[in-house]
Amino acid sequence: MPFDTQGNFTRVHNWENDRQNDIEIMSDRHDEEDDNFAEALNECFLRDGRTSLSGNLNAGNFQIKNVAQALASNDAVNLGQVINIKDVAVEQLKNMISEICYIGDIKPSLQMANHDNWLLCNGQEVSRTDYSELFELIGTRFGAGDGINTFNIPNYCGKFLRGLGGNSAPDIYTTQEEGLPNIVATGGSYMEGLSGTDASAGAISRTPGSGTGYRLDTGGGAYFNETFDASQSNAIYGASNHVTPINQAVNWFIKAKGE
Repeated sequence: MPFDTQGNFTRVHNWENDRQNDIEIMSDRHDEEDDNFAEALNECFLRDGRTSLSGNLNAGNFQIKNVAQALASNDAVNLGQVINIKDVAVEQLKNMISEICYIGDIKPSLQMANHDNWLLCNGQEVSRTDYSELFELIGTRFGAGDGINTFNIPNYCGKFLRGLGGNSAPDIYTTQEEGLPNIVATGGSYMEGLSGTDASAGAISRTPGSGTGYRLDTGGGAYFNETFDASQSNAIYGASNHVTPINQAVNWFIKAKGE
């Protein structure tokens, strides 16, 4: 089946011309069938480039092979180009992350181990040479490592990270210990059978005092001033002016090297 002058498929010959030229037709007429066939081919195939594809191309589960590299924005691409596009996109994404994340940046993550030049902030020792930029930034302030070839990165396990200033630790290298607000109270009591000496138990302190009041006894006794101080039973009380809020644990990572 040949092309016409427009690059379209056409019928092999014209049945009407055969009739007019007294060419004997040995079979039924196929004018309509031939026209339908030519139309279907014209809709489904790219011919010589003069007429673009206008219909759907059903490959019937066969492969379309040897597709040339796409040059225009609406051209089909081959597998090699798809893989290359993916690799380029991944590289561009890495570069973008590298540009917006600087050495020493901290991030929370559900990752469990070192990855992509991010180190888990668990106080681990790392090479001063391999991570020279990070070493230049923090030095040995979180630990000197072996003192020669390694240094320590921060250990944020079990710690909240907070903004520097206010009543935080004085710098970003110092750990502020946990604590609770203290509980104190004072009062007085009269103890039968005791002399005016100190008597303390746990958070309660008794010191000799004086006073008058209703007494049931007629024997000896002493008045005491009672003081309640929770820090006397546990130093955690009074070590801070805050309490621990509800929280969920994550892993903290530090950017240790450029891409």
